[in-house]
Order: sequence, then C-alpha cells, then structure tokens
Amino acid sequence: MDADVSIAVQNLTYELARVSKESSAVSKIRRVPQHLRTENVKAYEPQIIAIGPLNCHLLNNKILLAEMQKPKVLYLKKLLQRRGEDLSNLERYLVATRELEEKARFCYAEPIHMYRFKFLEMLLLDACFIVELFRKFKLDLWDDDDDVFQTSWVRKKLGRDLLLADNQLPLFVLQEFFDATKMPEDKETNFQDLILSFLSKALPLQLLKVSKIGLSSDLDPNIKHLLGFIHNYVPRIIRPAYAENWNFIVCATNLKEAGIKFEKIEGESLLSIDFDKDAGILKIPTLTIDDDTESFFRNISVYEQFFPIDAHAPFINYLKFMDCLINTAKDVELLCENKILHNCLGDDEVVANMFNRLGDSVALPLYNFYGDIFHNVNKYCDRHWNIWIANLRHNYFNTPWTIISVFAALFLLILTLTQTLFSVLAYFQ
Repeated sequence: MDADVSIAVQNLTYELARVSKESSAVSKIRRVPQHLRTENVKAYEPQIIAIGPLNCHLLNNKILLAEMQKPKVLYLKKLLQRRGEDLSNLERYLVATRELEEKARFCYAEPIHMYRFKFLEMLLLDACFIVELFRKFKLDLWDDDDDVFQTSWVRKKLGRDLLLADNQLPLFVLQEFFDATKMPEDKETNFQDLILSFLSKALPLQLLKVSKIGLSSDLDPNIKHLLGFIHNYVPRIIRPAYAENWNFIVCATNLKEAGIKFEKIEGESLLSIDFDKDAGILKIPTLTIDDDTESFFRNISVYEQFFPIDAHAPFINYLKFMDCLINTAKDVELLCENKILHNCLGDDEVVANMFNRLGDSVALPLYNFYGDIFHNVNKYCDRHWNIWIANLRHNYFNTPWTIISVFAALFLLILTLTQTLFSVLAYFQ
C-alpha cells in the first residue's frame, strides 16, 4: 500500500472512531455558546452556588461562590452523622464515586481538565449538597445551622442557579448518591419527588403543577441534568394543526384594536395558551416577571436549541409568541391590565425590551407550537367588520381627546338635525 494512502487510512480510521464516540455529544452538558453569553453574562452565571466542573473557575474570583463551598462540606458531615457514620466512611463514598467517574466525565461535551482527586471531590460534595438540600426541604430535616437555606429568597436563588445550563452535575450521579444514602424516613420517596418538590417552589415561574405530572420510577437516561429534567416534565399541549405556519400575529395593542380580547386562565402550565375563535378571546396563563425570569428563559432556550430533545421547542415557541405580543411598553401595560403579566420589575419598558431581546436571541424552531392559534387569530382579524372596527378605534378612539371630539361632533350633528327637523315642522304648520 502506498505510504500516503496508509497514513490517510490511519488518520481517517482514528477520526471515524472519534466521531463514533462523540456522536452523542449534542446531548451532553455543554457551555453556553459565547455569542449568547455576551448578550447577558449575568443570566448564565450562578449567584449563590457553583455546581459541576464548567463553573469551577468562578470560585477563584467570586467570594460568595467560594464561601458556599463550606456548606457543601457541612452537609456531607451532617449526612454522615445522621447515618451514624464517621470520617472513616468517606473512603467508601469516594470509592463508589470513582466507579462513576468515567461515565460522569463522558456526560460533558468537552474534556474536563481536572485532576482525578479534585474531580472526585467535586462529584461527591456537589451531589451531597443537592440531594441533601432537596431531602431537607421535602422531609423537613432542617438543622439549626440551616437558617439561611430556609429563607424563601435563598431557596429561589438556589433554584435559579440549579437550572443554569452549564451549572450542572450529571443527573445519574445525583440518583446514585440518593440511592446510596437512603434513610428510613425517605424510604417511600423517590428522587424525582425530591427534585419537583424543591424546584416547583423555587422556580421564578410557576411552570408546572406537580400534582398533574405522572412520574415513572426510573429516570429517563436521555435526560442529562436538572434543567433537562424540569423541561421534560413541564406539561404541554402539542398542536399538530398548522405546525409549519409562521404567519406571525401583531402586537397586543393592535390585536385589541382589531377586536381581540385578552383573558387570563389557569392552565396546566405557562405554555397552555388558547384562543376562542368565535368570541375572539386570547386566553393566556399569568406570567410573573421578576429578576430571574430572563435567566430562566435564556437557559431553557439554550437547552432546547442545543439538545435534540423536542422538535417543537415549546419554550422557544412561547418566547416567540410573547415577542409577537409585546413590542412596546403599551403592550406590557395592556397585558398587565388583563392580569396576563404580573410585572414585579415595575418598568413596563424594561419588560418589553426583555422580551424583544429574548425573541431575537433564539432561532425559529422547525415547527410552530402555536401555529393553529396564529392562524385563527389572523383569520379573526382579517374579517372585514373587525378591520373596520380596528381602523375606527385606531383613528378616532385612540386617545380620550379624540373620543371627546368625536362625541362632541356627534352631539352637534344631532343638535343640527334636531333644529332642522323642528324648522321643517314649523314651516309646514
């Protein structure tokens, strides 16, 4: 065989083998792409707790994150005490963790450049902290020195941090640690119950109602981390009709002018939007806007864009839907008046800009999750009567002064007609 051909065969054989091993890399834990991160760096960075190897570098320059390493050690110590174990049992836990190391490293899309002992320490401490935090919250096992974690704002920030796209530990590691440390008091509890119990209360948005979710006893092996777990269990209604239709709707104020009414509903989840095409009522669940809303949507949309999990990409579709509804502060004001938005930020302009940025940061999915709603809303607005009403409202009833002017003109017209009528009657008499 020719030498050049031989070398080429060796190189291609190596590349083919490497591609085969990395073929599932798109479903692994990965860093947020730089072009997205630069749009809002803080939205992707932990505020209280750093988890996993991708954010270890933050411990060197963020004091609070470094300080939060101490509670991780304390939680491990408290767990050993609760189980009647001592420091000699650490070896058993680390040996068990070492058995998970290779699989855990392979859960990340990039090579993890950490010494083996540091990687094992990180896996054990992070897994222990998360599992114990969930366990304490669900089973009310708080210790006297847990005061800070019992406050609602800290739990909320912890929930935010645990749902950052690259602030993650492999989910199977958490499951293995939970199984290895089960106590009599949580014998009837599975790990999925613990996850949902904590995150459903800590989420910045009331995305899901746990009571409506049927949990299987085993974790889906395709779900790599907590963010993926929450995404998988958010109730949704798949709408097959007009799935490829991307004829966007106009903003909320224009829809109102066309006769569309808005109504808040109590749906299964934030994604459960509906349209009554006969009455022209757009029914949307309430969304609370706070300091963590943008962070959640940015991270969940990163997950949908870079993990081959759901061609419908429901959260990105929701962002596109809200981006259609909201162009300016007037749209936010209208949605707040109808209880569809609860603006905890105070400034309607800030909320409008947030949704415009979020809408611009995501690519259009293959399918329009709300395609049938877009179709029916546009069809309703295209009716000639509704167009006439919309023009009338826009041109003559858009401000109090124009309304007063129109009614004044009508009043004068009626007076003139009345005067003319009486003049005619007087003439014939």
